[in-house]
Amino acid sequence: MLGLKSNKLSDVYSWFKASIEYPYHHREIRAITDEIFHRLLHMSPDQRILGGERRLPESTIVSLKKAMIRLNRGEPVQYITGVADFLGHTIHVGPGVLIPRQETVELVLWVKDGIEEQIKTEVSSLRILDFGTGSGCIAIALSAMFPKAEASACDHSHEILKKAKHSSLLNNCNVHFFLCNALDNESDNIKGGSLDFLVSNPPYVKDSEKEGMQANVVSYEPHEALFVPDDDPLLFYRNIGSKAKKWLKPGGWVYFEINETMGAECHKLLSSQGYSDIYVKKDINGKDRFIRARKPVSGLY
Repeated sequence: MLGLKSNKLSDVYSWFKASIEYPYHHREIRAITDEIFHRLLHMSPDQRILGGERRLPESTIVSLKKAMIRLNRGEPVQYITGVADFLGHTIHVGPGVLIPRQETVELVLWVKDGIEEQIKTEVSSLRILDFGTGSGCIAIALSAMFPKAEASACDHSHEILKKAKHSSLLNNCNVHFFLCNALDNESDNIKGGSLDFLVSNPPYVKDSEKEGMQANVVSYEPHEALFVPDDDPLLFYRNIGSKAKKWLKPGGWVYFEINETMGAECHKLLSSQGYSDIYVKKDINGKDRFIRARKPVSGLY
C-alpha cells in the first residue's frame, strides 16, 4: 500500500499514524493509533513495541486501511472500534449512541460521593435510576461501585437499550433496563417515592451552538441525544425533574449534567419545582456543568 515500507508491525504502525489526514492534534493522532491497534489487533503499546519485527498478514493491513479511511472522514474512533472506555469499563457504542465524555465521568464521581455520604447514615438498600441512559455508562459505573444497590436505567429506544444491556453483562453488572420517555406522561414503571438517586445526562446543547462544535461530532453522533431547541433549552430538565419529584423518596437526590451557560436557569427551574439544597458544580475546566437537588423530607406530593 502507498507509503507502507513493509508488513513489519513497526512499519505498519508508523504508516498508519502518518496516514491520518483528519486535522487531529498530534497527541490525538498517537492516542487514536494506539487505540486502533489495541482494539483491532488486541495489542497494547508495550506488546506493539516488543513485537515490532512481527509480520502482519495482508488481511490485517486491509482492516487497518478501512479503519484509516473512516478516521479520515472524521468518524469517531469509538464508532470504528465499537467501544469506549468509561472509568475502566468497556462500553459498547455505535451510531445512535452518544460516546461517553470526560464530563460524565466527573458527574458519576460526584454522585459516588453523594451515595457514600448517604450510606454513612442509612443502612437500607439504595435504588438508583439512570434516566436516558444511552450507552449505559452511568448505570454500569454506579452499579460496579455499589453492587448492593438496585441499579436501573432507561431510554426511549429498544436498540439503545440492547447495546447498553450488552455492556452491562460484559462488565458483570446487574442493571435493570427498561423503556422510558422523558417527554410523555407515562409512569415508566417507577413506583412513586421509591428512588434514592436519579441521575441524568439529557440533551442540552442548543441548536444555535452546533456551529461551534467539532464537525465529527455533528456529523456522526446522534442529534437527538445532543441538541435541544433554542426556544426551550430546559425541555428535558423540566420533564425529568417533574418525574423525579414523584419517584424519589423524601430526601432523595436528582443529579444532572447541564449546559455550561444554563446553571442559573437550571437552579431556578428546580427551585420552582420544589426542590431544596440545590447546588451547581463546576467541571474540571471551571464551567458550570452539573447540578444536584434534593426532594424535601416534608411537604411532598
